[in-house]
Amino acid sequence: MPKVGITQQDQASQPATATPVTNSRRVGVGLCLSGGGFRAALFHLGAVRRLNELGVLGQVRTISAVSGGSITANLLADPRLVWPAEHGASLAGADLVVQGFEECVAEPLRRLTARNVRTPALLSKLWPSRWHMPDSAVRALADAYVDAVPWWSKPLRDNETGGPAIVLGATEVAYGVDWTFADPTAQRPNGRMGDYRLGYAAPPSSVRLADAVAASCAFPPFFAPLTLPGADLGLTGGHPDHETPEQRAAILEQIRLADGGVYDNLGLEPVWRNHATVLVSDGGAVFRARAERTVWGRLLRILGVATGGGTSVRLRWLHASFARDVMSGSTWGLDTVVPQGYPAPVVELIDAVRTDLDAFTRDEQRVLERHGYLVADHVVRQYVPSAVRIDAPLDPPHPRVADPDVVRRALRGSARRALLGRW
Repeated sequence: MPKVGITQQDQASQPATATPVTNSRRVGVGLCLSGGGFRAALFHLGAVRRLNELGVLGQVRTISAVSGGSITANLLADPRLVWPAEHGASLAGADLVVQGFEECVAEPLRRLTARNVRTPALLSKLWPSRWHMPDSAVRALADAYVDAVPWWSKPLRDNETGGPAIVLGATEVAYGVDWTFADPTAQRPNGRMGDYRLGYAAPPSSVRLADAVAASCAFPPFFAPLTLPGADLGLTGGHPDHETPEQRAAILEQIRLADGGVYDNLGLEPVWRNHATVLVSDGGAVFRARAERTVWGRLLRILGVATGGGTSVRLRWLHASFARDVMSGSTWGLDTVVPQGYPAPVVELIDAVRTDLDAFTRDEQRVLERHGYLVADHVVRQYVPSAVRIDAPLDPPHPRVADPDVVRRALRGSARRALLGRW
């Protein structure tokens, strides 16, 4: 399939008069990696590993990600990775396998998720030199990412690769819409950032890859939004709402970017309009039915319904689109039980693993990666068999955690968040 970058019209957040894209204009495979902290990042690692073995990853045109998913996606932007020419337009077999996956993606992600980057970033706000910085914690988080993955210090505008377009999502707080960071592969020559309300511009050299990931992971109320001086960015093409010029100027003075999962935890919007195949890996929170007996518990439950409703609606719409042949694709989640995978009681334990940027043990990492691998294999083979170009034998990683009893021991206490984190 041809290599096609995204354009401004690719964004789902368009004025109500936008015309839907017809099937004939849909091109390529879009891969969406959801939010969900380190838990989601490790789950996606397993899924992407299997997609690579099956020759699916080499066909992907766009990887769209938010929050924890943005960590895995940004590792797939490593310029040392060797991607198939033309993204699999006329390739088959081993020619579709992305080379360097273990060294450039899997190993760095394991090193990063073995660290507690959350607590030091939050405590950085206590330093007197940072008292005047409302976004000091998320800036410190970006610095922690650079410390763990040094090449993420590179400006976003300079990181063109031979692979798919990488689009990371944040939530622009004033208008409540999807703000995207797109690399130069997505939008030549220097990438693009912005949203359809405020407009778009090439990222300045001061915006590093790590800053884009940190903005996408700035989950409130723990992390205040990342702020950008909008008046200096040269944004063009925006569609104001009903605000006055004074109100718009105030918004532009300090653009605030929160966790991308607040608006679209599936990262669907950059791909849903014009991709022929959409694959969604969902490592986000799993919503379970339960009764509430206190006013406080009921309030928290209602807030959970309100925040999770958008994700549910997007998934229902996407599945309906698959059923009507608007596009092909599939979705899989942390709670998916597959025949060759973990049994349902063990999957319940995996569902409960904390969504955090705290340190994960080696066995926690292994369980999540293995689970993502097995789930993605089953779902893609069953629902999108045409995307599978290599009949690679199933070879799940980390046989050490294949035994459900080992998993139960490994995940003992994994649902609990520690106040100062795990070290």
